[in-house]
Amino acid sequence: MDVKVIESGEWQTHTLLTDYRAEWPGDMLVERATWTQNAPTDSLPVRGDSPVLIAGPSYIWFRFWLSDDQQVVDRYFDSEGHAIGTYVPICQPLTKEGQIYRTEGLLLGLWIGADGQVTVLHEEEFDEAVSSQSLSPVDIDRAETRIRSLTLAVAQKRFPPALVRNFTINIGGNQSGSDQPESGPEADILLSSEQQTDSR
Repeated sequence: MDVKVIESGEWQTHTLLTDYRAEWPGDMLVERATWTQNAPTDSLPVRGDSPVLIAGPSYIWFRFWLSDDQQVVDRYFDSEGHAIGTYVPICQPLTKEGQIYRTEGLLLGLWIGADGQVTVLHEEEFDEAVSSQSLSPVDIDRAETRIRSLTLAVAQKRFPPALVRNFTINIGGNQSGSDQPESGPEADILLSSEQQTDSR
C-alpha cells in the first residue's frame, strides 16, 4: 500500500489549482486554492448517496492544519461560494518542520455534508489493507481509535472547531480591511471567515 503523504504547500505545485494563499492565524495554518477554468470535475463516493461533486472549474478548496487537534481538515466550496462539505482524512499526528506541516493518511476518512450528516469513507480500502497486512497493527489501532473519537466529537459538535465549522467565503463582495491581491473573478474570496464565536 502506498502511504499518502499530505503536506502543506502541495497545492502550489498542482497544475490545475491556482491563486494559492496561506495564512497563519495563531498556530493554525489555513490554505486556499481555486480550481482552474479547465479543471475536470471530481466526485467523492458517499455510500448510500449519490457521489458528491467536490471539484470543478472555479471550485474553491480550503485546508486547515489544526495543531491543537493534530488533524488536517478540508472544506470545499463550489464556484458560487456555496459550502459543499468537509472532508477529514484519518491520519497520523502532524509533524512540523519550519513552516511546513506534514502527515500520513490512514485510508479512512470522514465526510461531513452541508446538512451535517456524517459518513465514514474508504472502509473497503481500509479492510483490504488490514487483510493484506499493508497497515501495521499500530496504524490500524490508530485509525480505528481516531475514527471513533472524531465521529463522536462531530456528533457532539466539538469538532471541527467553530472557526472551521462555520467558515464561509464571499465571492464578489467587498469586505473591508482586506489586503489580498486581486487576480481574477474569484479575487474577492478572502482567507477569512464570517465565523460565529460560540460552539454551536
